[in-house]
Amino acid sequence: MNNFKTTKRNISILLFALAMPLMAQAQSLQYVMDMVYNNPGEKPFDVKFNDPVFLKSEGYTATTPPWHINCLITYDNLKKNIIPKKSEARKWIELHAAEVDKKLDACEKAGIDVYPFTDFLVLPKAIWEKYGDSLRLKGISAKNEDVRGGESKITPDINRPLTQKILRAQIAGIFDRFPQLDGIMLRFGETYLHDTPFHSGSSPVRTVADHIVFINILREEICVKRNKKLFYRTWDFGNNFHNNSEFYLAVTNAIEPHPNLIFSIKYTQNDFLRMSNFNPALGKGKHQQIVEAQSAMEAYGKGSHPYYTAGSVINGFPETKYQIDFWPNKRTDKLLPAYAMRGVKDLLPKGLLKGIWTWSSGGGWQGPYLKSTVWKDLNSYVISHWGQNTNKTEEQLCYEFANKNGIEGFNADIFRKIALLSVEAVRKGQCSDYTKNNLWWARDNFFSASYNNDALKEIVKDNLSDRVLAEKAEANAMWMQIEALSKQFNINDKDLEEALRVSCTYGRIKYQLTEQMWYLMIQNELKNQSKSFDKEGIKASIARYDALWTEWRELAKSPWCATLYKDTQFLDERKGSIGELVDTLRQLSVIAD
Repeated sequence: MNNFKTTKRNISILLFALAMPLMAQAQSLQYVMDMVYNNPGEKPFDVKFNDPVFLKSEGYTATTPPWHINCLITYDNLKKNIIPKKSEARKWIELHAAEVDKKLDACEKAGIDVYPFTDFLVLPKAIWEKYGDSLRLKGISAKNEDVRGGESKITPDINRPLTQKILRAQIAGIFDRFPQLDGIMLRFGETYLHDTPFHSGSSPVRTVADHIVFINILREEICVKRNKKLFYRTWDFGNNFHNNSEFYLAVTNAIEPHPNLIFSIKYTQNDFLRMSNFNPALGKGKHQQIVEAQSAMEAYGKGSHPYYTAGSVINGFPETKYQIDFWPNKRTDKLLPAYAMRGVKDLLPKGLLKGIWTWSSGGGWQGPYLKSTVWKDLNSYVISHWGQNTNKTEEQLCYEFANKNGIEGFNADIFRKIALLSVEAVRKGQCSDYTKNNLWWARDNFFSASYNNDALKEIVKDNLSDRVLAEKAEANAMWMQIEALSKQFNINDKDLEEALRVSCTYGRIKYQLTEQMWYLMIQNELKNQSKSFDKEGIKASIARYDALWTEWRELAKSPWCATLYKDTQFLDERKGSIGELVDTLRQLSVIAD
């Protein structure tokens, strides 16, 4: 009898031990955060995610607003009146700082923590004028600075003593002026000065050694001295901190962990793009991590049409079943091993994941501008509520969102079918399994044909045209199904019903257009290489292309239609655009009527 009791007890202990990993996964992450990132130089987005009361009601713990907090201090702690009183720069600082005071009060009242998106060492121009020669990265003159978005930027050197002194003064100034702040989210990798007319600067770090110096100063000043949180973003360009786990570990292994120090990393080994591996730096090292996830990707419509990413962020995108060649962004035939990480849920057993950070709005430039936010709201909801209870499935959360918005029963099934179809309908319409990918060719509201030059050369060289065009036809079929499903909605909220239908038709037209674009780009490449091309096929494709643009412009008359794309290249350039390419083909005498 005693042996039976002992055996029963041992079995219970064993079952409990086996259940522990599953129990560990049923958790609420410490940080569930959101950011509304505005288009640089444009009017800020007027969306509900700016409201801390709404964030609290949705279970968010924090906001990471792009308030340019580093530009809202006077630096009197560095040198009294270095920004003269009554100067235009000082008036601008004081006005915007007072606006932030009100926003901080609202966040505190709602119980939402604030970690503003912050560009360290973006400084008043008055400081650069006085101390610039002692701050700049040597070898870069004032006339030879990094330029992005038409604004000259000055490059600081984190290893220079005065740079470090001013960095410490900047941190002190921020927290002395805004003591309500709970911490800071470092903005790093890109610097935009469109909304800060009296400031300049750029990223001060490039190498492993630079990061170590920079992080240790921030850690000391923010985490240790002031007991505030520091979220250090790894974002950069090239095979460096963000994309390279060896670089990441070389930096972070040299930093002593601290409970207030967390590293923020995008889930992809790239920007928020398809045909990319899961970020290899995630789940590595000894520091806490949070994962960034964008809800309205600028490369894939910005929410103007269905594009459900949240489920794949959690579980893994379909193409990551295979290894992706980094930078050609091309699928291989090598299956990932069963233990490989593909989605954020795979990080849970590692014990490093402490939070999730949604970009509910923003990323990229210009349009499309939305009349309905339902599709990006879906992504934000599923990601954030999974962060609040990681034991829930994305399917549960997708239906939760639908039901919460009055989409129930059969209508909820339609909504979910559309969401799931959109995952591959977008990728196959825009990217390719069969060739290298430039993932930005259809970003924001632009179509940049020249971005695909390398891919087109490969398609022609390797006789891939039939496969690529079959892939686009498959995407077209998916979008036809999505549109057909949308016409079966019968929702009490007729405005929402119409918004959903219009968004699905918008997507169908867009990706039928991209199908024609790929055909025309391939035919143009055949022509450029003096190979046989289909003259009659080009004529028919241009006619279809024109008809689709006409249909799209007609759809734009709906009050629920997002603003349309243009036939110009990124940032509205004609050269290299799909419009230029099509016009070139129109002019061929062999095609002219």
